[in-house]
Amino acid sequence: MDPIVVILLVGLLLIAVVMVYTRTYLNIIGADNKCEDAWKVVERQLAARDELVRTLEARLGEHGAASSDILAAVSTARAAVVEAKKPADKLAASEALTVALRDVFAVAERSATLMTRPELVELMSGIAEAENTLAHARKGYDARVREYNSLVTTFPGSKIGGMRYRPRMSLESGRHGRTEQELPWARF
Repeated sequence: MDPIVVILLVGLLLIAVVMVYTRTYLNIIGADNKCEDAWKVVERQLAARDELVRTLEARLGEHGAASSDILAAVSTARAAVVEAKKPADKLAASEALTVALRDVFAVAERSATLMTRPELVELMSGIAEAENTLAHARKGYDARVREYNSLVTTFPGSKIGGMRYRPRMSLESGRHGRTEQELPWARF
């Protein structure tokens, strides 16, 4: 074979390898950035729910309608969500807050005086809506994580990403097999 043809073939092969490497690496970086952006959306939704829960705590404290144990559990769970740094920790704390809110909503449903106060009913409805929005944001984050993990764990991404890019944990995997957010206050 002619040496010029061999040099051209080797050159083309080298260019193809560099193009695959560059494209894969840029795809991994893009997917990583999308995961970060999706997590920021989840954090904003958690902050919005936190604000509503703070308002609910204050209103229920003013009315003295809920027991101090229930309000303390909500306060503790809400503080745990704010203090958690990792997505898995935030998810676990968020689930604990949902359980605590179920107790508050159960007390509110049994209290005729609370259910006749439009501001409390509206606030509880806002929290239910925030939970739905948060569930949607979690699903978006999980979709981005699946895309990212697919790039990082398959060839050539597993070789190109190397030690820097590791698979991320999806929020769904920590939810004990549940795929939908269970709302304890569906009728609001």
